[in-house]
Amino acid sequence: MRLTRASTCWASAAVVVLSALTGCGSNGSHGTHPKALPSVSPKPSEPSRPIHDPPATFATGHSVPLPEQAIAGRLTVGGTLNAPLPVALYKTTAFVATTTQMQAMDTATGRVTATVTPERTPVETGDGWNDTNHADAPLLATAHGTPTVIAPFVVKETGSGTQASHTVVEVTGTSADTGKAIWHLTLRLPEWATEADPEASAIGADNGIAVIRVSTSNDEHAAAYGIDLNGPRQVWSVDKFQASAVTGQTVAGALLEDDIGIDQRPAGFDLATGRRLWQGPLGKWVSADPAGPHQLRVHGKDYDNGSYDRLADPRSGRNLQTLPADLAGSTCTYDDQSTLICYGMGAASYVVYGLDPTTGKVAWQLPDKQADRIAPEITTAWHGRVYGTTDNGAVALDARTGKDLPSPRVAPLLVDESAGIVLGDSSLLAYPTSG
Repeated sequence: MRLTRASTCWASAAVVVLSALTGCGSNGSHGTHPKALPSVSPKPSEPSRPIHDPPATFATGHSVPLPEQAIAGRLTVGGTLNAPLPVALYKTTAFVATTTQMQAMDTATGRVTATVTPERTPVETGDGWNDTNHADAPLLATAHGTPTVIAPFVVKETGSGTQASHTVVEVTGTSADTGKAIWHLTLRLPEWATEADPEASAIGADNGIAVIRVSTSNDEHAAAYGIDLNGPRQVWSVDKFQASAVTGQTVAGALLEDDIGIDQRPAGFDLATGRRLWQGPLGKWVSADPAGPHQLRVHGKDYDNGSYDRLADPRSGRNLQTLPADLAGSTCTYDDQSTLICYGMGAASYVVYGLDPTTGKVAWQLPDKQADRIAPEITTAWHGRVYGTTDNGAVALDARTGKDLPSPRVAPLLVDESAGIVLGDSSLLAYPTSG
């Protein structure tokens, strides 16, 4: 496993976005699970597979590679990860997105069980000299009480007669259990999209509403759309808004106050209606991330008062707790249970903190010189367990206490009860859970 400290932020962002089943979005990176998806019993013909929640170990002798598109253009020359993964896990299936299709792969056998494509022609073909996969992770949500995979594609809507052609976003809804496309929904884009190369991402979902973000790669332009998954239908849109988090029935992110994406302010909108709930001070480098089922992490630079990094109430934007100064610029990952794991370069060294997302209180931190303990490089956290690496190999920590647990053998970037996705030598590997 080769993963630099800088690149762990990307890996975690992928986990935040990709593991969100009914809640907050994160690629990426990249989530919170305020509600569990309904359990679906396997078909009688399906073999029973062991599940472990959370996994303590992985069967290192039984790995299968993910499709090459899962890692295309996301590795540095040194073989480290430098962008979020376009992958979501659901039970024994890995959903791998590209700008032209989404594949469903069995993590136990490596067999591609389904392929979903948009009805129209994708704008980016994925062919040619630039083979980087620019897609973000699909979003796992619940629609009509059914686990559904949401994936947006930027496509061409061909004109006819006097009707002009347009670039639009086609959102697909796919059954997480069968891999079959259920519906397609078209989103019309703002005028700026006609002269740009927009990218589309599924940010998060809650209470049957999903948020799709459309933006340019340079962040000069962005728009957000609210999708009623039970329709499906578009229920609202907000231009000049870089949505980045869904939590507490709120979508939060950065309002773009100029035409070049520099002047920004944090803001939150009602998830059901798109109505603005609050906005913060004018500044730059603004971002909002989910920090549990009912909290936001809001950070950026206020032109009047300098940098800020805080936990906030999603409905009001009210400050709940200022994060420790050591965590400025760090990445935070909710373990989908009770603890917010934050990590990055502190004032003197790489640090890891375990926080109570409700109060912001520090439960534990590493390094701990008194206990002669170092800080591991975190890869992900899930259901009370934290995964990472040190020079001694793969490690696991108790998310509540920070205490060492037996080594999981590998350090997954994504994990569920059936498999862990691990960065190998220039490829992604799925390892079944074994304990």
